[in-house]
Parts: sequence; structure tokens; C-alpha cells
Amino acid sequence: MISKLRYLVWLSWRKIVHRPVLSILVILIFIYICATLVVMFYENISFGSATMKIFPAFFGEIGEVETPILAVQVSIVIGIIVSVTFLAVITARITSALIEFLRRGGSMAKKVNFSNHTIICGWNFQGERVVKELLAATVRQHRGIVILTDSDERPVEDERVEFVKGDPSQDDSLIRAGVDRANSVIVLSDCTKGANDADAEALMVVLAVESLNRKVHTCVQLMNSSNRVHLEHAHADEIICLDQMGGSLLVASALNHGVACLLTDLLTFDTGSEFYRYDRPLPDTLTGKSFAEAVQELSQKHIILLGVETDYTEELKQQLVNDIVYKLPEVDRAMIINPQSSYHIHQGDALFLIAESEPTSL
Repeated sequence: MISKLRYLVWLSWRKIVHRPVLSILVILIFIYICATLVVMFYENISFGSATMKIFPAFFGEIGEVETPILAVQVSIVIGIIVSVTFLAVITARITSALIEFLRRGGSMAKKVNFSNHTIICGWNFQGERVVKELLAATVRQHRGIVILTDSDERPVEDERVEFVKGDPSQDDSLIRAGVDRANSVIVLSDCTKGANDADAEALMVVLAVESLNRKVHTCVQLMNSSNRVHLEHAHADEIICLDQMGGSLLVASALNHGVACLLTDLLTFDTGSEFYRYDRPLPDTLTGKSFAEAVQELSQKHIILLGVETDYTEELKQQLVNDIVYKLPEVDRAMIINPQSSYHIHQGDALFLIAESEPTSL
């Protein structure tokens, strides 16, 4: 309950920060109504009469102010100031929109002011599911979501999701989506095109994203796994090969019944347990312990330890010579999944966990 309340407060504050013009207009209307109600109370007149009393004329002539009651005088002045300010804000907003419209050759362009948010580039039949899962996770992580695609209509109607119309492979569109301040970028394949054409478009998007922000984490859908090497050369952080993933899951489900159901639960954020990455400072109860001891320690908290991300060193390769060590691109870090050799947890390691909810401390 507290988490949902905090999320609602954060969502309201986000709307105020990222939509200052709308927030100002709402505040001005509220103040104007309060001033009108004060005039109604002291002058004993109707709401319409009170409104006309403090509403400035179209050409700037103010209304009646002759009254012995100080509260009414103050309310009339406040009402006049608010109404003039309201008209000034509306006029400035319209002028700004027209100038921006003409500057971009007649096409309206929106710009978001998010930070540490997730950008979805492109759109396909899986887009709504992706947004749903992101929103479920966002309740806890408080991250904004932006959809960037070349469409005239919003792909989803949820007001928590921002929509920017534009080509995801173009720098201007990515900048308007806030790629320089984003935490993650998800690139969805265009399933209406052939596999190679769709992968080529995804490659162009990744190249544009990485050229603007090398620190952002890019997750890319790939239709043909043979094109994976091109995405790796473009510095994509994580590549999901749809043909390879689907086939492997089918085989795993056939050989080990129930695997598909297990993964579905773990990859869904609204119910059950999920995968989490824990990269906060580790407690003394975990540092220095072997992987097996850490598994036992965390199991007491109903948390399952799957793997570790740690520094990629020669000592690590020699220590885990019989284990598969996944070298992460662009950084001197490696991922170890359920090591069979003896590995001890170090401060600075990131842990990959299965838990009912996102752990804030261990």
C-alpha cells in the first residue's frame, strides 16, 4: 500500500515537472475559482455575476473594484492578475508551438524531459506486452517509459507512457526521446518486413543510439540469429534472437516438461517471482563466502542466487577454468552462472536473483 502511494505521489510530481505549462494553468484556474467564491460569499451574488465582476474585458478594461470589503478588493485584484496571466500563458504556448511547427517544416515534434527512463524504439505485436511488463516493474523502480516510432497514432493509451513520433534511426528523434539521459533502450523488430530487412533497420537504430550515448543499455530483438555479429559490432548490450530463443525453448520444454511455464512466471512482473539484478553494496554476511554458502544464506530469505557479475581478470579465468564465463561487451566484467568451481563473493559483485519482489537490501 505504501509503495503504491509513493508511486502515485511520484507520478503526480512527474506530471508537474514534465508538464509545467499544464500545471501552471491548473493552479491559475484553482486560484481564480477561489477568488470568485470569496466575492460570491461577501457580495451575496451568483457565481456568474462574481465571475464577470473580476473578469477583465477583452481589451484590458478591468471590472468593478469599488467595494468597502477588503477581502472582495483583494479577490478582484487576484482574479484580474490570474486571468491576465492565464491568457499570457496560453498565448505564449500557442506562439511557441507555432514557431516550433514552422521550424520543423510543418511537422509537430514532441520532446520529453525524462531521465533514467526506458525508450522503446519501433513497434510490433509484442509492444503492448512489453509496455505492460515495464509498467508493472516501474511501480517499484519509478522509471519513465517513452515510445519512439514513426506512427501518427499513439500505440498505447496509458497516460504513464510518453509517445514521441519520429524515426528511431535518426539522431533528432532519439534526442527528443531523451536518449542522452536514458537508462535503457529496447529495439523492437518490424515484423511486417523480411528478417534481414528488419534486422538491418534494428542495426541502424542501435548505431544511432550508441553514437549518442554509449552508456545506455541497448536490448535488441533480432529475427535472424546469423545477423547477431553485426549487432555485436554495433555495441548492442543484449541481443534477443527470436528464431534461436523460440527453438531452444521448444526443445527445452519437450525434454523437460514445464520449462516454458517456469520461464513465463519468472519473466512476468505482475505475479509470482521474477529475475532481479542486485548491484548495491553487499552485506558482510555475503562477502567472502563461497557461491554455495551465499546460496544457502539467501535461501533463508526466500531468495535464489543464480549467478554473479564480477571483474574479468586472469585470476578469474584460471580459478573457473571448468566453468563457462560470459565476457560482457565494452566492459571488463564477466558473468558466472551457477559455478561448479569454488568462487567467493566479492564486494562490488552484482548478483542475479530470483525473488518475489525486488530486494532493497540483503
